[in-house]
Amino acid sequence: MLSFASSPEDAIVLERAGKISAARLHYGKWLEENRGSQEYLRILFHLASLSDTARDALALLNSHSVNLPPMQSAVIFARMAALESLIGLPGEAARHYELASGIGGKAGELYLLDSTKLKFVMGAFSEARETALRLVNSAQAVIVRDEAAAIAALSLAYMGGGDDALEELLRYSSASGAISTPYFWLATLDIAQSYGYASAEAMRALTSNFSNSTAEHIAKGRILRWGIPGALLESIATRVEPR
Repeated sequence: MLSFASSPEDAIVLERAGKISAARLHYGKWLEENRGSQEYLRILFHLASLSDTARDALALLNSHSVNLPPMQSAVIFARMAALESLIGLPGEAARHYELASGIGGKAGELYLLDSTKLKFVMGAFSEARETALRLVNSAQAVIVRDEAAAIAALSLAYMGGGDDALEELLRYSSASGAISTPYFWLATLDIAQSYGYASAEAMRALTSNFSNSTAEHIAKGRILRWGIPGALLESIATRVEPR
């Protein structure tokens, strides 16, 4: 019979010896006995990384989310969302990012932005635009406001309002001054080119402000164009890699 210790050291020994199933049992037992520990999230995410499949990792994270205070639960929901996005479950990912946004404190607006991007990708343009406009007016982080403005305009363009979307972006950039992210200018360029317009301002910004970046190379067609909103940005959530 296994003897469970009050620390994860035995689990680490078993894991290093290649005895993954036994190690998982030890890590799980430690989590049951150490709710409230500062090490809880670290051990939980490591245990999730040892799961046989991504869906097993999601089930594990979900089952432990109830054991934590709200702020830590928000981190779990964001991790789940990142993993769901990677394995092709954008609807679930958007839902979990939105859950995280409601309890995530200062990070909440970033989680809500991630949810909005996923809704855009799924074609929920009206809903994405509504939330993005709300973030433009309420977000504290400049980069969130800038990217939300881009998502709002992209959504409008995909609903058939390309000219209005370009005017909206121009008004925003004029009022805001310096734009913090190439995402905004890529959106401007994408909309302009889709409607047969040149966008010297966007190209100039990408070239001067983000010189030699991936964004500039995309803008100049040196590499494949950006595929989805947020493709150039790392999510705030750390990825949980499936085995």
